[in-house]
Amino acid sequence: MKLQVVVREGANRGRVFKLVDGQSLTIGRGKDTDTALDDVSTSRRHCKITAEDGKVVLTDTGSASGTFVNGKKVSEATLAVGDLITVGDTVLLLRDHQLMDGQSIGLASLTADEVAAEAKQSNDAKIASGSEAAAEPKEFAQAKDPADEWIGKTVHRYKISKLIANGSTGTVYLADFAEKNEEVALKVFDLDASRDSDDMQRFVRGMKTMFPIRHPNIVRIYNAGETDGRCWVAMEYVDGENLSDIIERTGTLGMMDWPDAFKVTVGIARALEAAGEHQIIHRNITPQNILVRKSDKVAKLGDLMLAKALDGAQAKQITAAGDLVGDISYMSPERVASLDNVDCRSDIYSLGATVYALLTGRPPFESKSLPSLMMKIRDEDPPSPKQFQLSINDMFEGVVLRMLAKRPDDRFQTPTELLRDLERIGKFNSIQF
Repeated sequence: MKLQVVVREGANRGRVFKLVDGQSLTIGRGKDTDTALDDVSTSRRHCKITAEDGKVVLTDTGSASGTFVNGKKVSEATLAVGDLITVGDTVLLLRDHQLMDGQSIGLASLTADEVAAEAKQSNDAKIASGSEAAAEPKEFAQAKDPADEWIGKTVHRYKISKLIANGSTGTVYLADFAEKNEEVALKVFDLDASRDSDDMQRFVRGMKTMFPIRHPNIVRIYNAGETDGRCWVAMEYVDGENLSDIIERTGTLGMMDWPDAFKVTVGIARALEAAGEHQIIHRNITPQNILVRKSDKVAKLGDLMLAKALDGAQAKQITAAGDLVGDISYMSPERVASLDNVDCRSDIYSLGATVYALLTGRPPFESKSLPSLMMKIRDEDPPSPKQFQLSINDMFEGVVLRMLAKRPDDRFQTPTELLRDLERIGKFNSIQF
């Protein structure tokens, strides 16, 4: 079977997503998902559908409003062709693309948009086989995933082999650097800076100022440039996973043991200390921007170069609250209040919120309403992490809660000050870091 998930109702009606055996399709409004739905009623990561050995399983990933299959709310369900999945205000259909004769499910049951998508895919197949030549109508332009267009391209000296992740500021690919026989991560940015030549050159120059920065807890930058009107940066490939994926997993199966969360805190605090030596404030520390390498569990901070590469209006845009960048749940109270004069203490708060999620499986504050969430971040104290995991060390819990203090003056004032307390905790508990 060639399974597909089709949007039947909602703002993205007519979009088609392939379901590949052995892989998962992540559904949500987040730009790091496979769907990036234009639906504020869905969670950032709402649910996922996994196909393996002919079995299709849907799993709710802690969505705020729930996931429904054929009108019934589920946390996990085995799907069959023809099932309808509701997430927020979006309804999706699981279908077999090979059933084209109107039996069970096929063209006879499709909407006009879906029929158009079917015609587009059939047309593409004919062109690929050489049996028919045809032009792509404009109405089908949105059916193509623009991220796929870069796969196989050579950008500068890097040949792109596959997509790694879609992020809020661009798309990350795995690329081969033949001259050094090594793999790199190539990030192609989706920024307004890419539409103005002056901004683009300023962006690239800013990226290149990051080349000399080398630290074991910072993702290293190798090169930067512009290709086909898009800015890109070649950087260290970290074979591992980001904390967002780890939190998603631990939120279902349990929380991260506090010594492991402690080591992440130490690593990223060291990265912030190194950034401070170059007068860089990250402004967008979230679980998505922290990677943990498989081989040795070293935590590395990514996207540090954005704060340095962008300035003026572009810097405010890329680090502003909202849909462009970041997860508001991890923003400091002063960032939520849209204050421009943030400093390293804002990064310390965001790191604290990220570590809190590692320990508890959830951010410090949650709400179905954006205004309510922002109010909680500004005015409320987070629940004690020990309410969710009793084994957390008291001293470490105290450090995390101090990082989350509402007033910047009540937090650690510098990453160095934070590291002093962490080092005391590590020595007292015989943790190697």
